[in-house]
Amino acid sequence: MAAPSRAPVGVNAVTADELDNLVEQHYDRLFRAARFMCGSLQVAEDLVQATFLAAVEARSRFRGRSSDYTWLYGILLNKFRRWLRRRKRSFLSFQHLARAHEDRSGAETLEADQPGPVQELVQRESAGQVRRALDELPADHRAVLTLRYVEDLSYQEIAEVIGCPLGTVKSRIHYALQKIAEELSDA
Repeated sequence: MAAPSRAPVGVNAVTADELDNLVEQHYDRLFRAARFMCGSLQVAEDLVQATFLAAVEARSRFRGRSSDYTWLYGILLNKFRRWLRRRKRSFLSFQHLARAHEDRSGAETLEADQPGPVQELVQRESAGQVRRALDELPADHRAVLTLRYVEDLSYQEIAEVIGCPLGTVKSRIHYALQKIAEELSDA
């Protein structure tokens, strides 16, 4: 029996080696973006896993017009939007990010520079205000902020990822930052 021939990427389904390579190269960035968007470790893991499963199924339709990361991020963004729609209310909770210190090990906590009680209270209140302002933004605006300020993508790269004109990206970022500033000044 002859060994199965390996089809070029983008022609048939992803091989196990190709999937391993995609996961190895892009998992951390996708997970970081998903966690920022949803605020939950568990949900972020689920979204990224669903992203890679969808990528396996959709690989034959990928034409290589963008990088693998851009393509995967687009899938992640669609999974995130579906997750938001399934929720009873359409808001994003960042409370897990505010409690990121709980995810650290004991050694990391001991080695970290700890603020005093007053500083910690001020930081928590400030983080809460930012969280509430972010919660008020539509998902599309949170997505462009994630790509710009967490993933450090250029406006053009963001336009490619979300599949919209460059001007739309700029206006969404402007609107989102303006809305956050308004919410923070009111607080």
